[in-house]
Amino acid sequence: MKQLSFFVLLALAFFLFLLGCSSGPSPEQQAREADEQREASRQQAEFRKGLPPVANPGRGQ
Repeated sequence: MKQLSFFVLLALAFFLFLLGCSSGPSPEQQAREADEQREASRQQAEFRKGLPPVANPGRGQ
């Protein structure tokens, strides 16, 4: 009976461990990715400002 309760506790601990691992990225990781996305958008906007104007946008000329 003592072994059964030990294995039940061990299985519960393993299940909780797996549940914690599958919860997705941490809040710090999410914040870092959001910052990187904002920085990439800002760099794209800066790059577009430096391009010469187009006479007829969308017409391929």
